[in-house]
Amino acid sequence: MKPPEPRHERPRQPGKIRSVLLAIAVHGAFFALIVFGVTWQSRPTPPLQAELWSKLPPGPASKAAPPPVEPAPPKGEPEPAPPKAEPRPEPPKAEPKPEPPRPDPAIAEKKEREKKEREKKEREKKEQEKREQAKKEQEKREQAKKEQERKEREAKAAAEAKARAESKARAESEAQARAAAEAATQARLNEIDMYRGRIRDKIRGKANVPETVRGQPEVQVRITILPGGDVLDIAIVKSSGNPVYDTAIERAIRSAQPLPVPSNPELFGQFRSLNLNIKHER
Repeated sequence: MKPPEPRHERPRQPGKIRSVLLAIAVHGAFFALIVFGVTWQSRPTPPLQAELWSKLPPGPASKAAPPPVEPAPPKGEPEPAPPKAEPRPEPPKAEPKPEPPRPDPAIAEKKEREKKEREKKEREKKEQEKREQAKKEQEKREQAKKEQERKEREAKAAAEAKARAESKARAESEAQARAAAEAATQARLNEIDMYRGRIRDKIRGKANVPETVRGQPEVQVRITILPGGDVLDIAIVKSSGNPVYDTAIERAIRSAQPLPVPSNPELFGQFRSLNLNIKHER
């Protein structure tokens, strides 16, 4: 019978033990953090048990030590049951409303009287406002009427002044026209008289009155004159009573042609048939 082989104890490796313990502690802390984040409750971490070996069992040198086994997480505590709902209290019963107090007839009568007085004052106030408004409107109408009358008076006065001015201007214009016409007429008459005097003087200058003619005989003749002064006809309108004088004047008229007549046709119309009185003078 062979004696048992002596057991060779492997020397302790304190570094590996510390690593195993540190890994276990880290995993335990991580697990506790997870449980705390889920349940939000603080639970005591269960104690860790570690078995210390004085001697580790022999194993193959080439294989690494197996990873430490993580302990199973502790089961969560059951959630507490929700509290039971308390029964709702019954609503209080409505108490019967007390009957309103009956109004005092005197107070009601006073209120009614005050109400009527207020309404009366309100009506009087509105009527007063209406009267004042009507008065203002009447004053406004009267003012507008006065203003219209004033404008009409001014317009009438202006129209009358204008009419007077126009009448005065018209009268002045007519007076000027009359004066001009009269002046023209007078100038025309003066010119006619001038030509008549020239004709008479020329006839007298041609008259050869015999010495036997005494006194101042006067004969009236009508001479028909052509334009240019030629005599067409001579007629005795009123004899002087002395045929010798009348004949001498006829001969003088024919000898004086062409007679001095105006060249203006309008004036010559006054000489076409000229009545002329010729008085003998020595």
